[in-house]
Amino acid sequence: MTPPDPRRVPIEAIREAARRAVSEQSLRAVARAIPMSPMGLQHFINGTSPYRSTLRKLTAWYVNRGASRGEFSEDTVLAALAILLDGLPDEQQPTARAELLDRIAVLYEGAGTEVPAWLKRLRRDG
Repeated sequence: MTPPDPRRVPIEAIREAARRAVSEQSLRAVARAIPMSPMGLQHFINGTSPYRSTLRKLTAWYVNRGASRGEFSEDTVLAALAILLDGLPDEQQPTARAELLDRIAVLYEGAGTEVPAWLKRLRRDG
């Protein structure tokens, strides 16, 4: 299995969020919320690379957790984009991600509001 592209899925940010969630709740409660097995979650927290289907669950949990807490970071945006682009072939995702980010910037500009710093950075780094 090839490792996930760090521009697609912020796996270390997801891993850290899982660690924090487990310290706030319990391993079983967080695993249930994802949903995955407690041992699978423990292995992920300890550094194991998840299978693609598990990474999808972890990514969705991470975006939902961030949204419910009002957290809106570059990592959350990258995770949300990974969810939106999941059905596209891997080789098409970088172009699609860039097009989505460009379109979002156009919407901000069209509304006469400032383009957020996270969007500027993601477009530049993407």
